[in-house]
Amino acid sequence: MFRDTEEDAEDVDLQEFSDEIDQWIIDEFKNIGCDTAKMVLDYDVNDLVKRTDLEEETVNEVVRILREEFE
Repeated sequence: MFRDTEEDAEDVDLQEFSDEIDQWIIDEFKNIGCDTAKMVLDYDVNDLVKRTDLEEETVNEVVRILREEFE
């Protein structure tokens, strides 16, 4: 499926971060339906910790990496 909207153009698939984020961590986010960076950033860190099997420190690091992409 090809989408050509401005919003999609600004988002980045989580798989693009596989050089900075371990694959098993990316998989944890995909398991809760977060396939893109903005989908992850739409959640509160505490909510991500509860929904995934990740520690808060790990979630904070992922959020930091993803935010840097949009700065």
